[in-house]
Amino acid sequence: MGSLSLEMDFEPLPMTPRSLAMTPRSLARQRLFPNVENKKQKVAPPGAGPRKNLELEVMEPGLKNDGPSLDTILVNYLDTLTQRVNYHLGYPVNICYDHYATLAPLLQFHLNNCGDPFLQNTVDFHSKDFEVAVLNWFAQLWEIEKDQYWGYVTNGGTEGNLHGILLGRELLPEGILYASKDSHYSVFKAARMYRMDSETIKTSVNGEMIIQI
Repeated sequence: MGSLSLEMDFEPLPMTPRSLAMTPRSLARQRLFPNVENKKQKVAPPGAGPRKNLELEVMEPGLKNDGPSLDTILVNYLDTLTQRVNYHLGYPVNICYDHYATLAPLLQFHLNNCGDPFLQNTVDFHSKDFEVAVLNWFAQLWEIEKDQYWGYVTNGGTEGNLHGILLGRELLPEGILYASKDSHYSVFKAARMYRMDSETIKTSVNGEMIIQI
């Protein structure tokens, strides 16, 4: 299995006794917003309801001069997320994201992986080499012969379902989409988008589709 390496050349922050006691998120706050007092603010516990407001005062900069600065708004937002992460179990992603500091220098570039990852990109700034490496990793995991697979890295499960169902519809234009009633909502959304006939299959208590012949 191949490996990937990324070498970065940037000057780290000087380490002081105070910085050694700071968390990675506190260091990030200090580096991103040096002009804002670096104190962790108390955040009210999340309220009930279908939408949990973050209780942040957000406004367009310049529209109201007596409001908080943009840096203050972002610091409050960062502190709010830092507090809420303590109560987040992970839906649909987990909170094991300590590699953000390693990837942070890449945010200064506008990367665009448009088009087929196996073809030459029309944009100079892209990460298609990493995208193909991800596909190669899964191909080896599933023991697929080289040059016998194609794919791309999506933004999430919904896009993956939309693209997979689109390929199925193109191969079988008159086909019927059969899906479990417990399937992700995007499956039935795709059926409506692509104007496909679909059938919802009932499931048993353990989640298996009940096949009736």
